[in-house]
Order: sequence, then C-alpha cells, then structure tokens
Amino acid sequence: MPYVPEPWSFDDVLKLTKISPAYWRATYNAPPLNLFTPRTYKALRTLVELLENDQAVKVVVFDSSVPDYFMAHYDLLAREGKENAEGEDAAPETEWPGFVLRFARLSAVTIAEVRGRARGLGSEFVLACDIRYASLEKAVFCQPEVGAGLVPGGGGIEWLSKLVGRSRALEILLGSQDFDAATAAQYGYINRAIKDSELSAFVDNFARRVAGFDKKPLLETKQVVNDRAGLPSLSDLTGALNIFAKSCNWPETTKRVQTLLGMGLQQDGPVERDLGQHVHEVSLKLYGKTEDAQ
Repeated sequence: MPYVPEPWSFDDVLKLTKISPAYWRATYNAPPLNLFTPRTYKALRTLVELLENDQAVKVVVFDSSVPDYFMAHYDLLAREGKENAEGEDAAPETEWPGFVLRFARLSAVTIAEVRGRARGLGSEFVLACDIRYASLEKAVFCQPEVGAGLVPGGGGIEWLSKLVGRSRALEILLGSQDFDAATAAQYGYINRAIKDSELSAFVDNFARRVAGFDKKPLLETKQVVNDRAGLPSLSDLTGALNIFAKSCNWPETTKRVQTLLGMGLQQDGPVERDLGQHVHEVSLKLYGKTEDAQ
C-alpha cells in the first residue's frame, strides 16, 4: 500500500508535511513577509527535536507558502517587546548560536528550496542548510545589516566566509545589496539557480533520491564533510551575536532602523521588495550623501 502524505502542524508558522517516513517538507507560513519571530524559532526548535528523535527521516526540504518571501528577515519589532505571548519562552537572540550548530549536525539532510526574498536571518537560515537551491527568476538574497547600521549576528559572517571566500563575503556583507540567484550560485552562496518552473520538481527528485539511500552512509558522509569543511565555532557565532546585540543600541543604528521603519520596512511594499536599494537611500536621507555617514 503506498504511503499517503501526512500534513500536520505544530504551529501554523511552520507547516510540516511528511511526504514519506524518510522525506519531510517544512513550509514557512507567516504571510505577508514570513518575518522570523520568537514564535518562528519556537516552531523550528520543535521541528528539530522531532528530527532528532525520528530515526526514519533522511531528508527535509524547507520552502515557503509566501510567493515573494522565503523569509524577509528577523522581526525588528520583536526586540521591542511587541511579539505576542506565544513566543515569550523562545529566545533566538541568546540561543541561536548553539541551536544553529545543532541544526547543522542533524542526521537528516536539510535542503532549502528558495523562492522570493531571503534576507538577514532568512539568508542565514538558508546558509545553515546543507544544500541550497533557488528560483532563477524569483529568489533574492541579501545581508542588509550593515546598511541598517547593524552587524550581522545570525551566522552570515561565519557561513559566507567559509562558502564564498573572504573577498566575496566582504562584498556581500559590507555592500548590503540584493543578489539574484544566478550571481549567488556563481559565488557559492547557493548550490544552483534553477528555472522557477523546474525548481520544485528538481528539489523533489533530489530529495526522493536521497531518501531512497541507506541512512548510515548518509549520516557518516555528512559528518565527515562537516569535520573536513568545518562548521562555524560556537564561540565565533556567539561573539557575532553579542556584537549584533550591541549594535542594536548604537544611536546611529536607531536612526537608521527608525528611518527604514518609517519608509515601510516590515510592510509588504517597495522597501521590503527592494531593500538592498533602500538601505542605501537611508544614508542619503540622514546625511545628504553617503560619504558623510559616521
């Protein structure tokens, strides 16, 4: 008797579908932007616990139900205590370094299927996945923190330095620009950029292929690659997160973030859709010309 896909949800912000015992899909579902909140983290943490305790699962694909956003970025208003009570017991701002290493060491293979924008922590989550495939026409990647007066704190510095090399990492991080999928693939930010009409089928075929292999060689191979290639260290990730937390309180950062919020950040509109351009425009608004920024 064929296996019947089992859709179920421990929280609507992250919907889980068990395509088979060995192959799961996790779908970010927090329209309109898929902002990452403490509630999102709580759901993701629950999923990781399920993955750690299920010996049958071999591969999990992460995608989005929101066409234009895989994950916009971290919810900046959550830092101001405006997150609902459901997320109060989840603390991504302190737990993330240890959690993301736990995620990277899962026995299951993690794959990001990216359509739409993946910026900030959205980009950093994608980077933490084992494999990244993206829509050639619709995927956008960005680490906008420096342009907003912040220091990236969710692993972007550490992952990008390993994946794309020093100079390209600096270009991505310091420029705070949007990268299309073709350029991201050329740089090594993602594995491949695939035509949007072919992306889902490609990822599904690859996931089913992996799910059909034996668990032990999958696990052992992943562990050896992690050891050889090297995961970011807990101390490096923690240090970057601490610097990010400090940067949130810099007066210049407050000005930039408030300006962006006033322009429409965290609303589905021109600023979020073209954030890589608008973080540059903040400098013009605040200082008249970019070289006057302190």
